[in-house]
Amino acid sequence: MLLAELEMRFIRPLPVSDKLQLIADITKMLQEERPEKYFERGVTYPVMTPTVTPDDTSYKGAYRLQQLWEESDNV
Repeated sequence: MLLAELEMRFIRPLPVSDKLQLIADITKMLQEERPEKYFERGVTYPVMTPTVTPDDTSYKGAYRLQQLWEESDNV
């Protein structure tokens, strides 16, 4: 069953208190999972982060927002 089906059929009709309990239960379940299942010890995994430069025309808005954010941090 797809996640969207679960949401529509079972989760959406629940009262808010049950939804919050479901979130808490899933959070606990995720915290109990061991990362060793997904990663090998001693292996370096690259972390990719997007960068925004002033000359990248497709990212002018994002760059300006980044500038404003940095300016507000300096105030």
